[in-house]
Amino acid sequence: MTRGFIFALVIAGSVAAQVGLPPPPPPAPEPKYAEPPEADESLATPTVYTFNPLQAKKEIEVGDFNAHRGNFKGAAQRYREATLWDDGSVDAFFKLGDATERLKDYPSARAAFTRFVALSPDKKRAAEVTKRIAKYPAATAAEKAKEPVKLDDALKGDRGTEGTLRSKGIVRLPNK
Repeated sequence: MTRGFIFALVIAGSVAAQVGLPPPPPPAPEPKYAEPPEADESLATPTVYTFNPLQAKKEIEVGDFNAHRGNFKGAAQRYREATLWDDGSVDAFFKLGDATERLKDYPSARAAFTRFVALSPDKKRAAEVTKRIAKYPAATAAEKAKEPVKLDDALKGDRGTEGTLRSKGIVRLPNK
């Protein structure tokens, strides 16, 4: 009889527990067309660069690591970021110029070194950098293409017919 009594108590307790609880809410329907969450939140918002010398120092350290490994493209990107965080950082401009020089991007190297010379308190190092800038090629083909052609230079180089001169954008005026 004790077994039956215990069994009855267990069943009565479970029934009483179930009667007092409200039914669970139905699951919420999922939207049919929902935007996926952004995988990387840093890509969703543009970076606003304010004066932050600590962040610039971190970018320079990572750039040094990349340069030590031979990844000058990554190093140049990090140094460029450092110059955006601290536009008065002499080391960032010098290292940016060095990295872009090794990538043979002479116009960018010239710009970075020029900014370095303007900011540099050490005149001896600035003089060395100006000598380095002087060794760069005068102008690349892209820079030469941007320059307008002077009439005298074009006539010295080509004494051809009017058709060839017109193809270069030069027109001779008739003598009066």
